[in-house]
Amino acid sequence: MERRKPIIVKLGGALITYKDKPLAINLGVINNIGGALSKSDSPLILVHGGGSFGHYFAEKYSLTTKPSRASAVGVSRTRIAMLKLNLKIMDRLHNHGIDPYPLPPSCFVGLTKKSKRDLFLSLMDQGLTPITYGDVLMKKRDCYILSGDEITRILSDALRPKRVIFLLNVDGIFWSLSQSNSPIEELKPEDLREVQLQSVGMDVTGGMALKLKEALRIARMGIDVIFVNGKDPRRIFKALIGEPSKGTLIRGMISD
Repeated sequence: MERRKPIIVKLGGALITYKDKPLAINLGVINNIGGALSKSDSPLILVHGGGSFGHYFAEKYSLTTKPSRASAVGVSRTRIAMLKLNLKIMDRLHNHGIDPYPLPPSCFVGLTKKSKRDLFLSLMDQGLTPITYGDVLMKKRDCYILSGDEITRILSDALRPKRVIFLLNVDGIFWSLSQSNSPIEELKPEDLREVQLQSVGMDVTGGMALKLKEALRIARMGIDVIFVNGKDPRRIFKALIGEPSKGTLIRGMISD
């Protein structure tokens, strides 16, 4: 029996937490997301950001995406915060019949592409939903933050999913900061420089600029990338089944 291709879903930190309030999770939104994800016919891989959990301590203790020396207390508190957030999310997903299996990025980032693929496929073959998240990692004696957006790209490269969906706290990608108009329906690589970007609240991993950079790298693998408002379960479901909905599409590019 041929395996079904998975869908990778990235849950934005600004969506699942209140980014202006430290350590505050938006349980209502996570419940809605869980309800929509539970209807998926495709196996899922979930990645979530840190929001006001990981970013709060990373900012407080000056942790960045560049390897550097950092205090042990800063590394520890950031990791613990991400574990707590991950547990809260998994608990809500389980209420919707999803069986999540947590995989901290330290479990797989050092593996070969094939080993990453085998690890995630073996879990999905057992009916489990792998879930991972942005976290603090060690590199020799230094530490650095690996963002959920970067992890999404790394996993896309290893697993070549059916599509990748970024769940945002807004309707998609906009041309201007006012967001008063409809989101861009389809964003082409040559148009990226025209997009005005805004980062909301605490964010030590690059915000929307990094998100778009990683999304473009995924699209260059021939994988469609969809940005949709994660507060609307109907739009999430449409993105899962590949139906057009309000949001932004970066179409997968087929290389010659």
